This record gives sequence, structure tokens and C-alpha cells, in this order.
Amino acid sequence: MDIETIRSFLAVAKHRSISKAAASLYLTQPAMSQRLRRLEDNLGFPLLERDWTGTILTRQGTYFLPYAAQLVRDLADASKVLNSGAMLHPRSFAEVVQHPSKVLIGVDSWLPERSVQAVVRAARTRFQIDDLKVTVRPATTIIDLLDLNQLHLALFYSAEPEHPFTTQFIGTEEMVLIHPEGTYLPEASHVRLTEFLAGYRFVLFDNPVLTHHAALTTRIIDAYGIVRFHIVDDYRTMLTMIRLGECITIVPAGTTAGHQLGQGSGLAVTPLHDMLPPIAISVGISAVGEAKGLGRDFGNTVAQYL
Repeated sequence: MDIETIRSFLAVAKHRSISKAAASLYLTQPAMSQRLRRLEDNLGFPLLERDWTGTILTRQGTYFLPYAAQLVRDLADASKVLNSGAMLHPRSFAEVVQHPSKVLIGVDSWLPERSVQAVVRAARTRFQIDDLKVTVRPATTIIDLLDLNQLHLALFYSAEPEHPFTTQFIGTEEMVLIHPEGTYLPEASHVRLTEFLAGYRFVLFDNPVLTHHAALTTRIIDAYGIVRFHIVDDYRTMLTMIRLGECITIVPAGTTAGHQLGQGSGLAVTPLHDMLPPIAISVGISAVGEAKGLGRDFGNTVAQYL
């Protein structure tokens, strides 16, 4: 699967025609068709089908398209930064790219601001602030970057007990119910929570949360018989949907930190205590991080600041 093949798929989605897409990329129609077949074979599912209006996306193709578009955009942005010599103001690009001596820190984007503060404060016990570069990404990306030795250390919600790098468990967070203001869970019991959830659409997160927390999400859905959903991929959208009074969800308590909740916010938060297992928070240290002298004592320092 190469970038030109992805661009070919996006062109067909745009033009709703293989021949028009081929012409837009200066390809023959047979070459375009061959690219598309190879992409579908590599993915293992069909992306396109034909109807009376032309070539349209399958259900799988519709889901795959935003990932393909984001991939092309991300690669274009990276190329723009790395090939910035001809730009009028390349200094900011150079500052971002040229950081070989910096300590590279990753933080799960779902963790609250205090988590970023804790990691930075712990790092500053050893390094100067100018020595640090903080990357905030979804946990799946953070874990991949640690495994690839492109981060020295990271803090993330851990859905798995083991990872291919040094991992230190530093604490847990309980799960909380976020629901419209003015509504109440009458009793902290399985029966009452099941009844309460049945009155709303449950906000389910798409990737990257969907795959990283699949086991926990599936446990919640199965345990409480949830059958109605609203799908989002953004925390702010989730809060907006709940404020409208038609949705509800369950998230780690830390994700609500820094957001206006409670009276006047349109939102209410109810701790679920022992009704659901807590979620683990871990510090990961890559092989290059260990080579810099980072070890378990660093995780202990992060835990103290948390």
C-alpha cells in the first residue's frame, strides 16, 4: 500500500468515476483499476461498488476514507516542514525538526492537563525545560512511538498488562458517568444504572479510542445491555451531545478534569466506584530512554506529582 494508491482511492471517491479519477491523475483506466484492486486485496475488504449514479463507496470504504485522507494530509504536512528551505519563514519549522538532543516525552491526549504538568515537572528534576519536547497523541500512537524508540518516555492510559518496553504502573482512575444536568442516578447499583442508561443514547468513541479500549467498552456494553449509540471521535463533541440532553457516557474520571462540569454547565458527573473496574495509568520508558538514564524512579516521581 503506497501513497499514490491511497490518492487514487480518494480521487475515485471525489469523482465517483474510475475513468474521471484516472484522468485527473494522468493514469489510464486499467492502471487505476489495478491500483484499486491491489488496495482492496491488501486491506481485505471492498472499498468501491457501482450503482446507477456511478462508482460509490461501500460501507467499509466510507469508514476507511477519512483515515486515508488524514494519512495523505499528515504526510503532506510532514513533507512541507522537512522541505521548508524555500519558504519565507522556515525558522519555526526548523525549530520543530532539529531536536536531536531533546528528551522526547509523550502524553496520552485523553489524560488531563495535570498529567502533562506531572510528567514535565518530573522531567525537570533531571533536565532543563529547553531540553524537553512534549508530544500529545492518542495512547495507541504514544505506544507505537515508544516501541519505535521515537519517544524516551510517556504517560498513558494502559489497556494492556504488558508492552514491548519498560512499563511502570503508577495508579488508577475510577470510571464516571457523564449525564445531562438535572438528571440523577437514583442508586449506585447494577439494576439502576442499567435502567438509567436505557433512557439515553450511549456516546461511543470511534478510533483511536475504539480499538485501544475495546475490551473495556465491550464490557460496559455487555454488562448494561446498551443497544442505542451515538458515535463521536472528539471529547468536545461528546460533551455537546450530552448537554443537548439525549446522550450519556462513561469515561475515566481524569478526562473530566479541566472542563466546566456541574451546576450551570449542562452536565453532571457521577462516580461509579466499584461498579466498573478502574483504568490503569502507566509510564512507559523506551530503550533509548533507558540509555538516557531514565528508570523506575522516574515513574515514582511522576506518581508523586500526580
